[in-house]
Amino acid sequence: MIINIIITLFNLLELAILLEVIISWIPQIRDNKVVSTIHNFVYPMMEPLKTLQDRLIPGLPIDFSPIIAIFILDVLKKLLLGILF
Repeated sequence: MIINIIITLFNLLELAILLEVIISWIPQIRDNKVVSTIHNFVYPMMEPLKTLQDRLIPGLPIDFSPIIAIFILDVLKKLLLGILF
């Protein structure tokens, strides 16, 4: 039971990151309340990764922070599940 809840929470986080990426390409829907909520939820996880990317490779035209965030979430999920079960 707990394992399913943990997996679902991590999957929802990954989905929110992917939605944020897709939404960032569609400027017409940025003023929506749901979109705003997703952005406010995902932004604190993504901003440190964007800052790190800008320090390591300044001026890079592609934002790799969503990919890195999903990778980190996957590692954390596996570590947490490995420790608990």
